Amino acid sequence: MTSVFVAPLLRRSLAAVFRFYDAFYFPIDDRTPPIDAALEVAIPSLGWTALRNEADATYRFSALTLEQPVPSGPALAVQVVSARGDYVSFEPIVLTLPRAVSTPPRRSDYLIALPLWPTTAFRPPGFETAVYGRILSPTAQPVADLRVRAWTGGAPLPPPGSPYTRSNAQGEFLFRFPLLKGAAGRTESISLQLADGAVAVAPASVLITRGQTQIIELQRS
Repeated sequence: MTSVFVAPLLRRSLAAVFRFYDAFYFPIDDRTPPIDAALEVAIPSLGWTALRNEADATYRFSALTLEQPVPSGPALAVQVVSARGDYVSFEPIVLTLPRAVSTPPRRSDYLIALPLWPTTAFRPPGFETAVYGRILSPTAQPVADLRVRAWTGGAPLPPPGSPYTRSNAQGEFLFRFPLLKGAAGRTESISLQLADGAVAVAPASVLITRGQTQIIELQRS
């Protein structure tokens, strides 16, 4: 009996897979929950939008490759947009295609884990400690695009690799402490730093209450 060859009607080839994490879950490990907010992940220069996989909250760039190769190029800009406006990327995301692939291919060859930052539109879950802040100039004008760090423990400088955020056009920012443990209702002192210490801030430390979202106002020099 002669076997019959049936030509495939279509074929998809995987190019890259993104998974995003909240920047305040630091450091990231296998137990870190991925961001489950609806995101649009695209490469505008190629008119290419990633497909979301609901099962694992990944965004997959794959292409029909029966008649043409997978799109390629160096340093392709990747755009991430949150439908609710509650997450943003403060760092450029670039992707070079094709990816370097092992033999045999491994999951890590394609999977790219990156942070996103919650905006002031994000609503922290109940009993989480967070700070909603506003930065003003000495003349009471909002100060935009300032890097903000906040940390506990009383050290004069933030721990290496500690998370940061940035103030928006209204001078506002959200800083989460999702990994801060302890009884809700206790007070906690946090230290604050602007522009990696290049800009003085007052006050330089504030008392917050665990398990609540605090509202604070800061002034830059």
